[in-house]
Amino acid sequence: MLALLLLGLLSASRPFVYWGARPALVAFEGSPGDGAAAQVLELHAARDGDHLVLRLSFDRPVQGVLRLADGTPVSGRLKAVLYIDADDDRSTGAQEGPDDLRTGAERRLELGATALGADPDEGRDATVLVSATLHALTRDGRRRAVWRADDEDPTRLRFYGDAVELRLAFDDIGNAGTMRLVLVSGAEARDGRLAAER
Repeated sequence: MLALLLLGLLSASRPFVYWGARPALVAFEGSPGDGAAAQVLELHAARDGDHLVLRLSFDRPVQGVLRLADGTPVSGRLKAVLYIDADDDRSTGAQEGPDDLRTGAERRLELGATALGADPDEGRDATVLVSATLHALTRDGRRRAVWRADDEDPTRLRFYGDAVELRLAFDDIGNAGTMRLVLVSGAEARDGRLAAER
């Protein structure tokens, strides 16, 4: 039993895929640790069977932004927004205008952290939950949640060091061919393409 528990802990701390020297799909310039909220500096993406694996690398260790210096859990200091144009066709999906990189996206992924208070009845200390929600987008920008995950399920969302990784099924995203990913950081957006499998 102890061996199984240790194996689970070890696998939860390892990346979903071996990133090696894969270049970032999208990158932002930034100085580590500027401001209270963590900023995404790089987005990596890879195909793993029927799944899209994403790694968002922040400007500082994730664990460090989830709590104040005195150890108090805090919300709102870890955020990221990613748009997915699953068919790499800007004429489909949300229509935000011809000059807006988000135009054509069928999905919007939101990553955040929420502080949870202590619950003495359940013997739970105050903590922070890192979670993600994937929304389907209509042409006029309306949203409908199609997928949710949090770090209590390390097979779908986990964080380690300065990175948060997510594993999304292509069934929840749509087209599994070439896709365009648009990362939003503050008022700036940048995109990159993940090629179809050969």
